[in-house]
Amino acid sequence: MDRKAQAALTWASMKVLITGSLGYIGTRVIPLINHQFDLLLTDLRAGEIAGKPVVPLDITDYPALLEASKGVDAILHLAIASYRDIVTDAERFGKEEGEEYWRFRELSIETNIRGTHHVLEAARRNGIARVVYGSSLTVLIGRPFYEAVDDDLPPRPSNFYGVTKLWGEQLAEFFSRQYGLRIYCLRFGTPYPQPDQPYFERMLRDPVVWRTFVTYGDLASAMTAALEAEGPLFGAYTVVSATSESIFDLSKGAEINWRPGDFIAQDGAVRSFPG
Repeated sequence: MDRKAQAALTWASMKVLITGSLGYIGTRVIPLINHQFDLLLTDLRAGEIAGKPVVPLDITDYPALLEASKGVDAILHLAIASYRDIVTDAERFGKEEGEEYWRFRELSIETNIRGTHHVLEAARRNGIARVVYGSSLTVLIGRPFYEAVDDDLPPRPSNFYGVTKLWGEQLAEFFSRQYGLRIYCLRFGTPYPQPDQPYFERMLRDPVVWRTFVTYGDLASAMTAALEAEGPLFGAYTVVSATSESIFDLSKGAEINWRPGDFIAQDGAVRSFPG
């Protein structure tokens, strides 16, 4: 057996617990990585993805998470506070006003802060050496905008949600440095496409938002790279697809052997990106 085939067999036997499996990203990416790892899918509610059962698990319930994560090799942490479960008045929410916005802030604290702490502590307690943390590009793109963005810039969260995701990154760095866990934070851009969203066409026409788009194929390849990489013990990496007017320096992704494989044109067409 050649080295490449042997490595593929090794990764296929890696047991990976995924949180937030039924979320917007999880449901679209899990079918793309389903055969590369031995996946244990979890979410707040039961379900099924790509023929695999999704086990109910609340990451804010630390004892339950500690028990569920026993015996796994890695955790892919995709669970987030989702505005899709809360928001009915998008205009008022966009102005950061009203009960729905307050509820989302409270949920962001509970899920993105408390829940992420539970995930990292469960990994430490159960001897799980690798965690891939689904972070967000919102940690870097606040006003005033950087003219060019790389992952070593001082954080500049664009909203309260981004602040909670940044807290998760900082906690991850602490756990990696303090306890020796290998943790890679993936700063996801805007998932593309989202034809089910009423504002999708407006997003596609917005030159700022367009540059933040990332295809599900690129999300999947970044997650796979982070689960397999033997780079530095800790790192944070922007995950967006290529565009003709990108402001993002993605060179740091070489640390985990990742670069985008897709190019998104201004009209929304996607083609292979040779790099």
